[in-house]
Amino acid sequence: MPRTPTVGQFLKAAASSPQQACVMVYRDDHRTLMWDDKLTDSFDTAESRVPAEQCLTFDHDQFEVIQQALRTGRPLRRILLIVQGADGLYEFSASPECESSVGAARLYFDHLEYSAFVQAVKQNEFERSAFLLPASGELRH
Repeated sequence: MPRTPTVGQFLKAAASSPQQACVMVYRDDHRTLMWDDKLTDSFDTAESRVPAEQCLTFDHDQFEVIQQALRTGRPLRRILLIVQGADGLYEFSASPECESSVGAARLYFDHLEYSAFVQAVKQNEFERSAFLLPASGELRH
């Protein structure tokens, strides 16, 4: 199984300030991970590896389906469930049929965090090309 990326390898929406928590996204040659940077309390540096159990892990086709649904305003009924709770928080979790491959993590975001993520998706900030290393043209690992 591939190693999990470091905190510093994840990207967040450009609309998020460096101090603002947000939906974090990582893409490499094989997968796309989503993570909540509010969970960084247990990490010391950007070089710390993110525990796999804190991530939702999608193949690239699954993440493209998620992005397309968010861009068009269609509901997500498979792969990723996004449910707004009575407390106003948005819970991201794998759909039951995908939990074994995507993971059992439950990530919680407030309205500003969720809105910044959706805006970033609509502005193509999480396309695979955003994760290319500038000099080599290879995807980050």
